[in-house]
Amino acid sequence: MNPDGSIQGNDNDADPLRFEPHYTEIRSADQVQIYESILRDSAGGVTTGLISTVGYLKDNRLLPHGFNKATAGADIAVHGEAAQDPAFDAQGHRVRYSLSVDSAAGPFRVEAELWYQPIGFRWANNLRRYDSAEPHRFNSYFDSMSAGSAVVLARACAPAPCVSANSAASP
Repeated sequence: MNPDGSIQGNDNDADPLRFEPHYTEIRSADQVQIYESILRDSAGGVTTGLISTVGYLKDNRLLPHGFNKATAGADIAVHGEAAQDPAFDAQGHRVRYSLSVDSAAGPFRVEAELWYQPIGFRWANNLRRYDSAEPHRFNSYFDSMSAGSAVVLARACAPAPCVSANSAASP
């Protein structure tokens, strides 16, 4: 997370016309798995405007237990690459990480975190173009709390245990 609430590596935070795809494998630092819905307009472009939305380009939000993406109705279906990903289901999502270590010698430590951000950077920042009191107020709220706009829900390390910034072990 960046101090302004944007996510490092998120294509949509950098450019409102792009979005981060659903990954089955992460191969570089600029690839970030983001579980989200990306809406599309009638021209097939990315939008955050609810009135201009006609469907989804991507919807890989984590599924509730018992959800069957193969039999889900169109109004609640998984959209984009996640629909064909056999490792994305109601049990969660298994992502493979393949990173080159070149000639570096191990042992290596791998850390992964799952963050939750209720209002994304792009959603908040797309309101900036409107010159009225409500969007100005909303953006002032977002800006005032953007550095703390997300929380870590889970962290995993290999080999365990994880060590936080204050050197305390975490689960």
